[in-house]
Amino acid sequence: MSAASVDAVDARRRLFMMVSSSLLAAWGPTTALAEPAQGAPQLTQQFGHALLRDAEVQELAQSIVDGLPAATQQQFKELAQLIASGATVEEIRQLSHSIVVPAEVLQLIEQLITAAFYVGGVGLAAAAIVKFKAHKENPTQVSISQPLALLFLGAALIFIPTVFRVSEETLFAVGPN
Repeated sequence: MSAASVDAVDARRRLFMMVSSSLLAAWGPTTALAEPAQGAPQLTQQFGHALLRDAEVQELAQSIVDGLPAATQQQFKELAQLIASGATVEEIRQLSHSIVVPAEVLQLIEQLITAAFYVGGVGLAAAAIVKFKAHKENPTQVSISQPLALLFLGAALIFIPTVFRVSEETLFAVGPN
């Protein structure tokens, strides 16, 4: 593999990581959202619990940790301590740019994020089915927009990895010829 194609693959992985982490962060809890009713678990908590129970996700996460060299693990620990100590953004940026993560581990992280999208999409689709049933039983209590929105978001999460894969093949000329 030539140096140019290695750089293209590295750029592709960085783009995938950046976009997917941004999407996950955007769908997290925000202060602008109203508090859920008492006893109703938050959607992000349910998503997190589903991910933690998924065997494939657990195996991928363990592979990521096991694949990191001891020096890289130490750098991540130093970064966590630096963040916890209240360091400036510039100090954090300098240390984070010095961390070298092997290509195999980046590929495992990519697989983990893809699995998270699939699990989240299936979870939202299942929640949409439950909401459709609740709407059928009591249309005045559950608006039809709730299950439709859940269904749309679930489908979007399921198809995002495919969109990324096609986009990377188009933009970086990698993949099947």
